Amino acid sequence: MSDIPADPDAEAGPESSRGSDAGPDSAGAGASADRKELWFRFLYMIAYWFLGNIAFTVAIFLGALQFVVILVAGHKNEELRAFSRNLIQYVWECLAFVIFAREEKPFPLGKFPSVTRDG
Repeated sequence: MSDIPADPDAEAGPESSRGSDAGPDSAGAGASADRKELWFRFLYMIAYWFLGNIAFTVAIFLGALQFVVILVAGHKNEELRAFSRNLIQYVWECLAFVIFAREEKPFPLGKFPSVTRDG
């Protein structure tokens, strides 16, 4: 037949975690702290997902408003354009935090983005 044991822990030896006498002060305490930190990040991720969705909706509204301004005035409102660019940068920062692309927390725990270059 096969030489593979039916129970994977059968040949694990005395270091096996099932019969271990390791107390809460062992390496498991560090893993527990990491898990707690990860759960806190999960809560932040939910909050920033919510804030990012609100900011995205506001940005879409501002795009429609800019369209009306151009229809009426014949040119873009530069203040509205600049704020919209900053708002879209904020949406990107929220998304980047949610997908683990960045560790810094966006506004309101960080600073609100300011896009200065023209484009």
